[in-house]
Amino acid sequence: MLARTLRLSALCAAAIAIAPAPARAQPPAACRTIRLGHGGWLDNQVQNAVFGAVVAPFGYQVRIEPARLKTIYHRLADGRLDVYLQDWRPDNWMSSVTAIRDSDVARKRIAVAGTDLSGARHTLAVPAYLYRAGLKDFADIHKFAGQLDHTIYGIEPDNVGDRQLLSMIRRNTDGLGGFHLVQAGAGGMLRALAAKIRHHEPILFLGWQPDAMNVEYRIRYLGGGGAAFGHDQGAARSLILTRAGYAAQCPAIGGLLHRFRLPVRAESRMMYDIQVKREAVGPVAAAWIAAHPAWLKRMRAPLASPARG
Repeated sequence: MLARTLRLSALCAAAIAIAPAPARAQPPAACRTIRLGHGGWLDNQVQNAVFGAVVAPFGYQVRIEPARLKTIYHRLADGRLDVYLQDWRPDNWMSSVTAIRDSDVARKRIAVAGTDLSGARHTLAVPAYLYRAGLKDFADIHKFAGQLDHTIYGIEPDNVGDRQLLSMIRRNTDGLGGFHLVQAGAGGMLRALAAKIRHHEPILFLGWQPDAMNVEYRIRYLGGGGAAFGHDQGAARSLILTRAGYAAQCPAIGGLLHRFRLPVRAESRMMYDIQVKREAVGPVAAAWIAAHPAWLKRMRAPLASPARG
């Protein structure tokens, strides 16, 4: 995914055909191609596909440029990339990398255009039936230690959530001192989750949204854990970054970026359709947009302006 540059017209041809806009003059040459960063995550791929479908009928072409996060920040600062739709906050899991971004934002080499996702989460979760049984908060975990076999299902050693959990176990925070953390990758965690839910058994795992698991299973996120995972059940959001001066140079796209936002539940649903139902990204994005005409009208309002750019 990171080895090549993809053009969205090839990635999601079905999506750009939806709700075609009336014929209009082409956008200025400097704005016609939008260079979008792609960090390799499926939810970012969904965001890029939806964004490309919104702008395509107005003469814009989105060019997806896969890269590691550090490279994305450097390219934005150097003017070699126009937009990145998935700058996560809080970002303590990659502080050494995001310090580069913070420096470039402070020096006005990178601009923040808006928030395109709120309500994201990254914290411990349980099946809904275990939540109803009383495991609703980090402070409740020790009461269910026996039922959970003193086990927490994490992701992998380099995952920030796993590092936070290991720290809590070492310090016996919230009574986790006797717990064991399983680190078998996201796939291993999801297989364990599927098996436990199938048999209606207890499981405590590191969950996140948006993700297909939030649609496939009835899960609940725990309260507490603020020192490790932040407050409000591990709440997070995603910001839109652009190269400096981009919104002024291309005001129509700047106006779109200011209002571009996808509901977290919608991203989870699209990820479910792609991961679980094995549908292609383009048709999935097209189907969601077609089902939300009022949203599409709001997004396209800046693009329909006679003074667009």
